[in-house]
Amino acid sequence: MALLACDRGTEIAPPPPDVVEDIDEGSQPLPASVVESQVRYELAPALSALERAVPRSFGDIEQRLPVASNRRVHVAYAARRSPFTITVDSSRVTIGSVVEYEGRGWYKPPIGPEVSAACGTGDVEKPRARVRLQTTIHLLETWSLEARTRVTRVEPYSAIGRDKCAVTIFRIDVTDRVMRATRDVLERQVRTLDQALAGVNTRARFEHWWRDISRPIRLGDSIYLTIRPRRVQLGRVTVDSGFAVAHVRLEAAPRIVTGNRPNDFALFTPLPPLVTGPLEGRGLRVSLEARFGYDVATDLLRKALVGRTFARGTRAIRIRDVSLAGIGGGRVALGVRFDGAARGLVYLTGTPRYDNAADQLLIPDLDYDLHTSSLLVKGFAFLSDDRLRELLRQNARFPVHGQLDRLRQLAVKGMNRDLAEGVALAATLDRVENVGVRATRDALLARADAGGSLQLQIARPVAVAGAAPPRQAQGGVR
Repeated sequence: MALLACDRGTEIAPPPPDVVEDIDEGSQPLPASVVESQVRYELAPALSALERAVPRSFGDIEQRLPVASNRRVHVAYAARRSPFTITVDSSRVTIGSVVEYEGRGWYKPPIGPEVSAACGTGDVEKPRARVRLQTTIHLLETWSLEARTRVTRVEPYSAIGRDKCAVTIFRIDVTDRVMRATRDVLERQVRTLDQALAGVNTRARFEHWWRDISRPIRLGDSIYLTIRPRRVQLGRVTVDSGFAVAHVRLEAAPRIVTGNRPNDFALFTPLPPLVTGPLEGRGLRVSLEARFGYDVATDLLRKALVGRTFARGTRAIRIRDVSLAGIGGGRVALGVRFDGAARGLVYLTGTPRYDNAADQLLIPDLDYDLHTSSLLVKGFAFLSDDRLRELLRQNARFPVHGQLDRLRQLAVKGMNRDLAEGVALAATLDRVENVGVRATRDALLARADAGGSLQLQIARPVAVAGAAPPRQAQGGVR
């Protein structure tokens, strides 16, 4: 205790360190983020429209049709198709049907009565044909759907005799004529499906979602997340379980801001055209910034330093109080008030840094301010001992990652939300990296980059209304 006896005549009271302007370091722009999304289009109404447009039966076994290659010959046929069946792969819709038909031929010889023959009539098995259509679907840069449907196969169902209708006595193969007539019927109607898909107002839907995702998201009191979408990339369009699925990716530059709620209209931008090239970013990248007021930092340092003693030879001092303040230029000043062999106040200055291994903010270059140093050489040299400075350096530290992690959790909670009916954000932020610390005159700022994923989930599919079928056309047999 004698070592701590107060020398009333030995007091140090230097002026505080000089305060300068803050350094505007700016923030390094993060790589762009990418918001994944899928938009589903319900194909059933359009396929139903095609089912209605293509007649289930066509031809008339009693209606004679001329044969262009032989005016003495006439043929007739009647066909009936089964309901369309739908199969899908990753990029196409395949529409199939089986056509059963019957045929008859008439021949008027130069001399003698007219004769005729038939196949598939009465109670015998009817010949069959296999029909196939394929539709590919694209989302254009103008945000409209484009479908291209074509008849890819009209052919006899098999090579067996049942599936051929050849009236051999007249050397007339009705099979080929039925195939051509069936193809004609289908090709006149396939536009029904294409028109139904092209009529979907896709752009209006996307504009609505674009505005939803552009609005600021409140994370806490005066803390907001802005996603700031700027480009949209078109991926592929796939077909899955009766839905066309457009895979799109939004390029964005998310930010967490503090203060007043950002203005919606300042954030809204027009929906851009779809781009087909790759986007710059990958996943979600957002900057986190935790603000430590110097009052909070001072409380933490008091717990670590107040009451500590330092002795050199027969002289010792005890730390009574400490305070931390910003002095501009990215630096802080640590004021240390003490008593014992000497009493008074000294100031040390330094630049805060983040220790990744220890997950702490520290001041590794903490050293006496010039005003303090000039007084220490005038009778207080024992206070400039390296061991005292090292004691202060080792204890002038506190954890920051907990603050950043709480902000990360707050951001995740805020981003996982419904934006509108059937439209939601689903986000993860599973890593915090590139932590840095900067001192301003008002506060200590801990910044870090957080990475994860962000999806715009659209639950309600876009319904594709059925289109009116094209007008029927009539014709003979080629």
